[in-house]
Amino acid sequence: MPNQILHHHPVPLILHASQDTRQAGKLATALTSAGFRVVRTHTEHDTLEVAQRQRPHAIVLDVDVAPPGYGLCRTLRAVSLGTPIVLTCDRQPTHDAGIEALRAGAWGLRGTPIDTQEFALRLAAYMEPKLELDRLSEECLVDRVSGLYNHLGVTRRADELAALATRHGLALACMVFRPADERASRATTDLLAHTFRSVGRASDAVGRTGRAEFAVFAPASNSWAAGRLVHRLIDRASGYGKGISMRSGYSASSPAQKISSLTLLTRARSALEAPGSP
Repeated sequence: MPNQILHHHPVPLILHASQDTRQAGKLATALTSAGFRVVRTHTEHDTLEVAQRQRPHAIVLDVDVAPPGYGLCRTLRAVSLGTPIVLTCDRQPTHDAGIEALRAGAWGLRGTPIDTQEFALRLAAYMEPKLELDRLSEECLVDRVSGLYNHLGVTRRADELAALATRHGLALACMVFRPADERASRATTDLLAHTFRSVGRASDAVGRTGRAEFAVFAPASNSWAAGRLVHRLIDRASGYGKGISMRSGYSASSPAQKISSLTLLTRARSALEAPGSP
């Protein structure tokens, strides 16, 4: 069954777009029993909205939702790159129709009624490569030991926060932390990594930017707020980290200032290395 095939991944979400409520109900029941989550839509507008907002792992699209042709399939392929799309129709598809569906970006075209058990198994087979690629992509941005962003991940997220701050006229702060003992062991830095994950705010980008360096990017935070955050994080991390002492430095942009996340990180590192830094 699919839930056995996909047991290494989160429960996959299937978007099923169809105006045939009877067939949609049967398929939803089969997919749910097989270990999938299912969200149903009936119109072109709702299908596009759900595809963009919820980012399903696979899409089952009845061609009659937006006739004629496969225009909706092409649009979904553009906004859901890499997501398996399976088309269905209320007749047995011809060879030419199947070829046209493939050209539109579908993984296949199937006529109804559908053998729901077989379909669920095939859908799991379609999705397995995408789920594995998603997992590898996430791992490339996350430190596997602590679950924090790695250097690549925190850089990407910090760039997003910098763009958001510029767009909305917000301040952005960057804080850098290192153990006071430059010879700190890997076990010590791993403990600090777990600590930062425990005490970091959901709105911040918290990452491991080196073996023994951690960076926090905090949106809507000026220099005063950054200083307070540094002391709060050090106090809490020291408690969680069994008294491990740390050094820190921070930098912040003003709301009217356009600044890159790399510049903020460089300035925070300079502040950390300055004599008398906390």
